[in-house]
Amino acid sequence: MADRVFERVLQQTSTAEPNPDARRQKAQANDEAAMRKLDTGMTASDAIQRMLLAAKDKDYFRLLELPPPEVDALGRPAWNVKPLEVSKAYRKLSVLVHPDKNPGDAARAAFEALNEAHRLLKDASKLEGILKDHLEAARQRQETALASASLEERVMIQAQQAAAAKALRRAQGESLQADIVAQMRERQEAAKRKREAAEKSRYRRRGEEEGDAAGDVEARLEEERRAREAAAQQQAGSSSDEEDAAARRRALAKRRQKQHKPSGM
Repeated sequence: MADRVFERVLQQTSTAEPNPDARRQKAQANDEAAMRKLDTGMTASDAIQRMLLAAKDKDYFRLLELPPPEVDALGRPAWNVKPLEVSKAYRKLSVLVHPDKNPGDAARAAFEALNEAHRLLKDASKLEGILKDHLEAARQRQETALASASLEERVMIQAQQAAAAKALRRAQGESLQADIVAQMRERQEAAKRKREAAEKSRYRRRGEEEGDAAGDVEARLEEERRAREAAAQQQAGSSSDEEDAAARRRALAKRRQKQHKPSGM
């Protein structure tokens, strides 16, 4: 019996006075929660701690002190912050927490986290994935705001959402139709370019074939011309030989006539 009483007293004492590690962890959690909510009047040290916490939570929007994503009427993540605004927030905070002004590992880590957040939110492909990761948190914020609204406000919000959803669906349909028309035109242009390229290729091959045929004709004509010239030269050579033979025959005849002619004559 005494043992059970002692255990009960010990358990009550342990519950009433948590160990130092638990108290430390609880205090740290409270400090982090307060720092996460802090958004005004921050010193450089506060900004560094807040950035490190945001980097730990992978909340790049809070890290850059930009509004979080919302949910549109179709349940999709929406973030209407322009890239110029992202760069402006980055420049402002980079001056505040720059390691040159704030020596130490914490400032360097915060500055690196700031650079990463700026790079990711400026990259459209990376931003799309980040918005999807924050979709559930955006839905919870929307549901909390709707739950805290009055009945009249809730009816008004729901009516606005219905109208916005209708407008978004119409715009989505028009966009889809425009994409289909653009794709059809692109395919038609591609087919036209393909036909033109094939036609040019046929003309080029035909020209090459005609060129080859013309070349063959010219070669044959040149060969015939050379044959005629050779024949003419040969014929001219034969005529010259005949003339020489005839001249020799005439000269021989004259010599014979002189030899048989009487001496008194």
